Formats: sequence, structure tokens, C-alpha cells
Amino acid sequence: MKGTITMSAPEDSTARGDENQVPPPGRRGLVVAGVFLLVVLAIGLLLAIVPSRDPEPGAGGNTTTTSPSTSSTPAQAPAAAECALPAGDQTVPVVPPTDTQWELVGRVVAPTSPDVYGPAVTDPVRSCFARNPIGALYAAVNALATTTLPDAPRLLAEELGADGPGRDAALAQLPADGSPVPADDTAAQVQLAGFQFLSFTEDETVIDLAILGVSDGQTGYVHSAFTLRWEDSDWRIVHTPEGAPFSGVQTLPSLAGYVPWSGT
Repeated sequence: MKGTITMSAPEDSTARGDENQVPPPGRRGLVVAGVFLLVVLAIGLLLAIVPSRDPEPGAGGNTTTTSPSTSSTPAQAPAAAECALPAGDQTVPVVPPTDTQWELVGRVVAPTSPDVYGPAVTDPVRSCFARNPIGALYAAVNALATTTLPDAPRLLAEELGADGPGRDAALAQLPADGSPVPADDTAAQVQLAGFQFLSFTEDETVIDLAILGVSDGQTGYVHSAFTLRWEDSDWRIVHTPEGAPFSGVQTLPSLAGYVPWSGT
């Protein structure tokens, strides 16, 4: 696959002894909201410096998909033993998955195939995906969509986060009183445009998502990578050391190297 994301190692705040790294309890909700709205906010800022242009012909579409559904009727969460979807084909996709259904989740259209790839569970959060590349892809895109929901930081950390220091950092940033983190109210619109697998094993995968952003009449692409680990019979999000569910957002000049895929 073409294209990689280079991530620099985070600076060790404990080594600096900076006591201001931990915000007061009353401000943690604001801090974590900023972290989890990074995709939307970054797109708004990046589009301000990226020349306005129309997406490449055919770059963001998938003729084999169906129209988005806005159905919001949640499925009841099955018992853990019922959350095992067939493992299926382990081939990393190099073309868009076929026969995809799409649903509006927050402000992002996300793929769904409850009996094949997932999510088999939608309450309290979209989870239970197949242990194969497409199942991991569905999990990553649904995680992207979840970032636009109210209380997204709590959902992504408590319900979907893989065990580790990144999840611990995310949990530590949640409001101490248990109050929800509100959804973003920015004008930027975010939709999936494509994907590429940076790595895949049955236990861990890294998927780079190309994202189409629209803000103030301007359009442009950015990309960010989700790392997922197979844990507790599902794909779990590996948070960054700072507590974010995805890597830093970067501009993307084109969809070269990505598999074009979207529900719009």
C-alpha cells in the first residue's frame, strides 16, 4: 500500500515536571472536548489554507453502496457470547466493500452490516465487529462517526477503548462529576472519502482514513489513522498517549494510494 503516517513521539510531561499538564477538575470537560473534536476543528482550520476545489471525479463515491439511512432505532446489546460474528475472509480489501448499507451516525454516514461485519450492537455505542479486515474497517469508520456524538469521549474511552495508558489518559480527562461532554457545534462537515490499511493482523490493525471536509463553502481532504486491537471479542480503539482516539489530522492533496469509499 502507498502512503504512511509518521508520528513523532510525544514529549514526556512527567520528565519536565510541569504541574500544569493536569487541568483542574472543572476544566477537564473542556480539555477532553477539544481533544475529541480535533477532526472537525482541524478540518475547519486546514480548509482555510487549502485551495478550494471540487473532489476528484469519482474519488469519493462507491456505486455499489446504497443510500444512507437515518434510522435511529437502536438494537439491544446482546450478551457477550452472542457478539461473535463469523471471522470470514482475512484478505485486506483493495476495492470498496460491496453491498454496503449506510446509516447516519451523529454527523457522519457510517457503514453497517450487522450480520456479517457489524456493528451487531448499537446501544449504548456501535460495537461488535467481525475479526477480519473489513470488520476492522467498519469499526474504524464507525469510531470516526462516534466522535460527532454527544459524550463521545466517554463512549470511545469507556465503551470502545483498548486497555492501556492511552485509554487511561482519556479517562483521566473526563469530567470528574460524570457530566457528559457536549457534541461539537462547528459548521464543518466531515464525511469518509477513502481508506488504506497501513498494517493488519488478527490482533491489531492500523487503518488510515481519508476524510472529505466542507467548511465555509470550501472542500478539501485530510487524513488520520485509527489503531485497533482485538480485545474482549471486538475491535477496540488504541488511544494515543495523549488520550485521543486517532492520530493527528494532516492535509491530503488527493486520494492517490487510498481506496475511494463513501456513503454519500
